Amino acid sequence: MIRSFDKLHLGAFATLGIITIASVLLAFQLELTYLMLIPAAILVVYIGIINFRLLYYLLLFCIPISMEYNFSPSLGTDLPDEPLMIGLMLLTFLYLARNPKALPKGFFGNILIVALVIHLFWIFITALTSVNFLVSFKVFLSKIWYVTSFTVLTAIVIRTQEDLKRAFWCIYIPLTLAIAQVIARHALLGFAFEDINLTMFPFFRNHVNYAAIVSIFLPLIWLARSWYPKGSFKRKLLGFSILFYIVAIYLSYTRTCYLAVLMILPVSFMIRHKLTRLALVAVSIITLVFISFLFKQNRYLHYAPDFQETIYHEDFDAHLESTFEGKDVSSMERVYRWVAATKMIKEHPWFGFGPGNFYPYYKSYTVTSFQTYVSDNPEKSTAHDYFILVLSEQGFIGLAIFIFLTAVIFIYGEKIYHRIQEEEDKRIVLGVLMVFAMVYINLLLSDMMESDKVGPFFFIGLALLASYDIKHRSLQAKSE
Repeated sequence: MIRSFDKLHLGAFATLGIITIASVLLAFQLELTYLMLIPAAILVVYIGIINFRLLYYLLLFCIPISMEYNFSPSLGTDLPDEPLMIGLMLLTFLYLARNPKALPKGFFGNILIVALVIHLFWIFITALTSVNFLVSFKVFLSKIWYVTSFTVLTAIVIRTQEDLKRAFWCIYIPLTLAIAQVIARHALLGFAFEDINLTMFPFFRNHVNYAAIVSIFLPLIWLARSWYPKGSFKRKLLGFSILFYIVAIYLSYTRTCYLAVLMILPVSFMIRHKLTRLALVAVSIITLVFISFLFKQNRYLHYAPDFQETIYHEDFDAHLESTFEGKDVSSMERVYRWVAATKMIKEHPWFGFGPGNFYPYYKSYTVTSFQTYVSDNPEKSTAHDYFILVLSEQGFIGLAIFIFLTAVIFIYGEKIYHRIQEEEDKRIVLGVLMVFAMVYINLLLSDMMESDKVGPFFFIGLALLASYDIKHRSLQAKSE
């Protein structure tokens, strides 16, 4: 006789089977392939109800292997991680409503989270004042589910080093496999520079998107290696992986990520020796002097490129050489858009054009002397510098708030590192700050904060820094 428990499982299995067959038939009938995902969505909802923590780890696993999918020319998403974020956001709200003490005590009062909330609040304000409210409000909503899934939920789920290890492996395994298949496919093409983007599909938009996540994750491999004893398989595997990831970055032919790797040791030295504040002041002064020099009496116009010579090079050595000569198409296309952004901000200096509105409006503000043959921008990419993007979309106030958030991350993060006495936790905080350094180096020449290959690491890092800060301040208070 079959027990009722078994009947329940048998019934659930049969129901799922019927739904699967119906979904497949319906997908073929209507020519809507995404309808075949209905059974998977039901399973995900079931897992979320039973244990949403498993769903959180599933989301981490999906980050490296998510794929862009466009339902229409104006509506796209990242599958499967963006639907997972939305679902987890709703589950997090429900969980916190029933368990308000699930977060570390004083989490929303921590200066890191306060700075993040101010940043979010200003995005909301600029959505209200936007030249296109609908677009900006969509950007604001996506920011909410990123922050909820990767900052708030991380603070709930990642409470011990074992939790952190589990999260690490959830990202490491699919990312490493994705890198391996990119390198293997690139090898079949002779590692040709001009063919690098052909190997990115379906998990990465282009080689920049791919190299960004590889460089950002590299410090976490260095951190994870310290968790395991000498001679152990995992330590050897992670030691090899450091070299493997560096090779992957080299073969990505992405100049920004080369710089990121070169900055790992200097940034580590800076944090260990309390030089962060000095470094940020120096960078700020150099940036202001550079901007003042270029825009005084429109001096930047003297550096306009020759349209015929500013081309895409099929050889990487020529690509690097043209970068220094100001004849590389991608570099000069950046300048083309940066100049447009400075003209846009004159029109809306305090509130900007609104989140998500750089692309629809920047072309009417461009200077034709900086135009390149890729300026038609079929990818619909934006400013190629996140700080400039924030300036044009959120105004001077928005930029000041984001710079404040940046200063808090590095200056206060350094303070957390030196306050902690336990060596294991110090390494974790240093590793997280190194991840932030990699993110920011990428943001200087890209605008991938909203990308699911970059954004999650930023928001997870904020949760971890705040959690370790709260943990060790609490320990110090008890010992006094």
